[in-house]
Amino acid sequence: QGYESDLTATALVLADSHTRLAIIALDICELFNPLSNQIRQEAADLLGVPRSHVMINLSHDHSTPSPPNSTRDSAERKRLADIFGKELKGHILAAVAEADRAKQPVRIGAGAGEAQVGIYRRETGADGRDVLGEVPEQPIDHSVGVVRIDDLEGNPVAVLFSYGCHPVSVGPRCHMGSSDFPGAARQMIEKVLGGKALFLQGCGGNVNPKWGIGYEIDCRDSKNRLGAILAG
Repeated sequence: QGYESDLTATALVLADSHTRLAIIALDICELFNPLSNQIRQEAADLLGVPRSHVMINLSHDHSTPSPPNSTRDSAERKRLADIFGKELKGHILAAVAEADRAKQPVRIGAGAGEAQVGIYRRETGADGRDVLGEVPEQPIDHSVGVVRIDDLEGNPVAVLFSYGCHPVSVGPRCHMGSSDFPGAARQMIEKVLGGKALFLQGCGGNVNPKWGIGYEIDCRDSKNRLGAILAG
């Protein structure tokens, strides 16, 4: 019905005297190989590098449009998805070109933190069947990988951060597009530190957020709370 927050395609281009590469972070749930491979190849051609030097990471945000080639699409949704795919490719390639033009000398550092925002979701129901629930005693990976890129004056140019968790704090009764908690985390990091923030989804297969996914129509409180914890 509309958009609660912007969905973004963010590109980071890194280069040294030998090669260059692109990391592209997308607010989208899924992207199938025909279009993904085409985008990676055209981005590689733009940079003059092999396709292996272009990585696309999907946030796996469930509150995003359907991409082309989804087997679940009706004829009308397929038509809209094809339009969306063409526009998406254009935006991504424009972001890669802009990032490449904006290169400057930088320093790069890496580290790790921890965020207690996820919970194991594969619960066994009373009938012995698997259900989506909460199993707090089941161990999961709470680590947050961080790469920070600063200019030579120490000002952040980009922050990459990775955490494994389904972005589904925006529940099924909210009919708005949303970047979910990764978007809220990015917004806070950019506001506090400066530069661009890129969220890279980790191995979140059986991990859901501890809050949200409820029956609220307005899910911003849970989404923003999760994002703030992860950003911190």
